[in-house]
Amino acid sequence: MIDIVQAKDGCLYEITRKGAKDTCYVVVSNPEDLVKSHLMFAVREEVEVLKERIAELMERINQLEVENTYLRAHASQDTLAQLPAAGVKPPPQTQGPQPPVS
Repeated sequence: MIDIVQAKDGCLYEITRKGAKDTCYVVVSNPEDLVKSHLMFAVREEVEVLKERIAELMERINQLEVENTYLRAHASQDTLAQLPAAGVKPPPQTQGPQPPVS
């Protein structure tokens, strides 16, 4: 819903989306600026939602990597041999220092 109120240097628009609690107020001098402002508002809102989702997914990835490392370190060699070969990282070696690479 868009309400229009005359302002000194243009029109003041109140922009609210259905089901949204937040409201955006924009003063524009012509309708093209209104469309641009409305789109920018919507894009900023979507970017925030996506940033939150990315943060949640990154946290989940980190959790799964820790679990994966733990399970691989405590799994038997027979169990590890049954894992599919594609994209499988070998478990970390904990049997002493690694030889120098030359």
